[in-house]
Amino acid sequence: RSSKAQLASSQVTTPAVLVPLPSDHLPNPVPMAPNAAVARVPLAVTVFMAVTTSMLLAPAEAGLYSDRDALLALRGGLQDPDGALRSWILEVNPCEWTQVTCDRVANRVTEITIGHANLSGPLSPELGKLDQLTKLWISYTNIQGTIPEELGNLENLNSMHLHNNSLSGQIPASLGKLKSLKQLHLQQNRLTGPIPSELDGLSDQTSVNLSSNDLCGPIPTDGPFKNMNSSLADNPRLGGNC
Repeated sequence: RSSKAQLASSQVTTPAVLVPLPSDHLPNPVPMAPNAAVARVPLAVTVFMAVTTSMLLAPAEAGLYSDRDALLALRGGLQDPDGALRSWILEVNPCEWTQVTCDRVANRVTEITIGHANLSGPLSPELGKLDQLTKLWISYTNIQGTIPEELGNLENLNSMHLHNNSLSGQIPASLGKLKSLKQLHLQQNRLTGPIPSELDGLSDQTSVNLSSNDLCGPIPTDGPFKNMNSSLADNPRLGGNC
């Protein structure tokens, strides 16, 4: 060969051959926190669930606190020498109080049932804030004063039993707003004045008992008063002038 050909041949690059290194010569990988990438997802989900749960529970808790305050206002205005309401204290969940029933799912007060108790004093207007109440039964006590007009705000109320007490004054016209009411029993009190015409708006299936009071004025003939579901007996002045 010529010298030029030998020089060109010597400059041809031979392809590199990669020879795998033994495993003991491989460089160590950079260490990573165990499960770091996996851990981020559960943490994010956990935070999301915690926030969402908090947002869902907050209204229910606020509602229960409002219910508790309304009941404590009632208790605070009553004389209770026999301790019938001794469990009604701030430190105890109102759903655990005697005479109180709650919807455990909604975590709200739905029923008050007090009977044959040595209680005296007025009904608190704060009772009108119990917006999930379906049953208000306070009977056979010595409770006095008027029926708060705020009770007309209890739009979920099915039954109101305030009979056999010492309530006085007029029947609030606001009770005519209680379209869910099935029972309105106010007998055996000292109620006076006319029967509000607004009560005509109650269902004709509503049982109304206003007997044994001192009511006066015209006798209603519509709504619940047009059938035998209602009792107006023992109101000597009813039908005459007030």
